[in-house]
Amino acid sequence: MEHTASYDDLKARIHEVEKLMKTEKKRRLYERYQAIMLHLKGYAHVKIAEIIGRSSLTVGNYVKRYQKLGLVGLEMSYSPGAPRRLIVEQEERVCEVVAHHTPADMGLKAEMNWTAPLLREWIYQEWGIAYKKRAVLSILHRLGFRWTYPRQVDNCKKDYAAIEIRYSIGAR
Repeated sequence: MEHTASYDDLKARIHEVEKLMKTEKKRRLYERYQAIMLHLKGYAHVKIAEIIGRSSLTVGNYVKRYQKLGLVGLEMSYSPGAPRRLIVEQEERVCEVVAHHTPADMGLKAEMNWTAPLLREWIYQEWGIAYKKRAVLSILHRLGFRWTYPRQVDNCKKDYAAIEIRYSIGAR
């Protein structure tokens, strides 16, 4: 009896969800509405998961949010991602080092310009934090650096083997 009481106006709820599904342009939100509609029609979570291509746990989460908050609970929220491993002071230090020092100044092999692998090595030596090259590139981008290729010194030849990505401070 308790189950029936919580779905008092079932047909109206199904109609409301179907109406939203017809106008929804975001695929993920449409999928959530579809899961709720199937749940209201009596489908089991496992069957709904099979239909929409999600796990039954995900379907259960959709249903719980719907029961607690209604259709608003299905709206997608901002996903912040993983927390940063460098604190603000460390990022400021990275910015200062890249802008005003060479790798040789910081005790790395005698290079005149910073590269992502060199900066990754320096960060590991300084704070013991291991990054992939791609993550170092993301940090530099976030700090306002843009990559550039070195200018050609010899007008006759391009030495492609010697081209490395260099960084310069750039305005956004």
